[in-house]
Amino acid sequence: MKFYTDSIGFKVAQRRGKDPHAYLCLNGAQIMIAHWPLDGSWEPWHPEPMEQPYGRGINLQFMVDDVQHIHDRLLSKGIKPFRDFYASEVWKTDCMDTRLQFMVLDPDGYLLRFSQSFGTRPVTEADHASLNDYYGTSFP
Repeated sequence: MKFYTDSIGFKVAQRRGKDPHAYLCLNGAQIMIAHWPLDGSWEPWHPEPMEQPYGRGINLQFMVDDVQHIHDRLLSKGIKPFRDFYASEVWKTDCMDTRLQFMVLDPDGYLLRFSQSFGTRPVTEADHASLNDYYGTSFP
């Protein structure tokens, strides 16, 4: 939990005594993190033993108001981005959203993407064609 609160700046929204889980919030987004022992008492959903990195295939995105601040905060703690800043235009069904974002891995290997929107524009037919070419599917 210290990585999320001390390094990134999440706030504890809920925690009960020695219960090994907490709800954390950042910019209105909430996540629950937990560390339950794998002793058979709290793992009915684990079909196989867990192995690090635990976060394979997961990309948790957080939209924030000041992505530079979080980036600088992590660097000041000696934490280097998994992927440094890059600009991207993201399709949001009703618009194209221009974002500046970076990614960092938490200590367990979960990929965290921090994004800040810098504006939107209408989706064009050229956007649909580009998305269709990239994903190989048809969009309306």
